[in-house]
Amino acid sequence: MPNDNYHTRLFLIRHGDTVDEETKKVYKGSIDIPLSNKGIARMEKVATFLSGYKLDVLYASALSRSIESARIIGSPHNLDVNKESGFNELGFGKWEGLSFGEIDKEYPELFPLWLKNPVLYTPPDGERLLDAQERIMSTLYKIVETQRGRNVAIVSHAGMLKIIISTFLTLDLSNMYKVAQDYGCVNIIDMYDNNRAVIKLLNYTVEMQV
Repeated sequence: MPNDNYHTRLFLIRHGDTVDEETKKVYKGSIDIPLSNKGIARMEKVATFLSGYKLDVLYASALSRSIESARIIGSPHNLDVNKESGFNELGFGKWEGLSFGEIDKEYPELFPLWLKNPVLYTPPDGERLLDAQERIMSTLYKIVETQRGRNVAIVSHAGMLKIIISTFLTLDLSNMYKVAQDYGCVNIIDMYDNNRAVIKLLNYTVEMQV
């Protein structure tokens, strides 16, 4: 059994809402889109929630929506943001900036195949899911090794977080989109020897006033 006195605790956090939400654009991918006012307000609430924990180190993807979210989270802890491109969102290629409806209209044959098996099928010029898993998990395991025994916060994207959680749960990646990761959600995962992972909190969101 894992020793509860020795583990690395991961706080995996999705960035806040972005300024494009009113246009219903679904796939941002590598497009650098900043937080909206709603997203900033959401992350301030997340920061208040996380102020009850001791965070030792803070990482974010290299995209501005993650960096901005991480700065808000890090403020109560006086933490600088370590930018890590290995945690960038999945690259959706020519589908980036398009909605479900637009993709379905422009790629009527490929889109349903991708929905059924995103491991086997990849968006045009996009990143293969297995390649993304290798990129993300190798980055994560390096950080766990170098930050052993500490509380590590990582701010990133829905696709990236779904891959990590699916990997820890040994889910086939074709099922990763069945794992919810809402804006500003917090996941807490304890990492033990040999990268054994225990999920303590999943997709927790702080209540927002609408």
